[in-house]
Amino acid sequence: MVLHNYDNEDILINRLRAGDETAYKHLYTLYYSELCNYINTLSGSMDVSQDLVQQAFIKVWHKRESFTIEHSLKKYIFRIAYNLFIDLTREHSKKNLLIEQLKYQVVNDMVESPTVDFDKMLNLLITEVDKLPEQCKKVFLLGKKDGLKYREIAEELNISIKTVERHMTKALKRLRENLKDNSDSVFLIITYLNRSFFLKR
Repeated sequence: MVLHNYDNEDILINRLRAGDETAYKHLYTLYYSELCNYINTLSGSMDVSQDLVQQAFIKVWHKRESFTIEHSLKKYIFRIAYNLFIDLTREHSKKNLLIEQLKYQVVNDMVESPTVDFDKMLNLLITEVDKLPEQCKKVFLLGKKDGLKYREIAEELNISIKTVERHMTKALKRLRENLKDNSDSVFLIITYLNRSFFLKR
């Protein structure tokens, strides 16, 4: 049995490229905690950090045969985790922008249609929500009706936070598409996003 000195970075890189799982575990042990703390300083959430770091290590393993290390292995994996964080931030920014655009349109709709049949609109939206794929619907209801945070939804359904975000984005997109022919579709979605509306009913 050949013993490798994984503390030597060149050897560690070569063993990773060769698909050595022991080398991969060594890399994981070496940088996992430090990487989580680094991403946590950016995100402010250890749950999000752990999820992103997990994705970073998976990405390293999948690209092990072709990755190019320009400076150091540590810098390489930290850069991957940082880029994943930036991608997540951009997704949130787009989602927040969408919500703001929807809110703006709601105001215009309310001005043009002062008389609103809430029950009719709510029933229409609930019908469309019921048509969502099962897991997608669960995520949407837990987040928007029950008011759970993404971390809580992930724990409840035993899925990653990233998967929760993907299902939520998919649900909102599908609802907008399915309700686009309804003049009050945007107002419907915003109403559904307001948990207090349900609690008062």
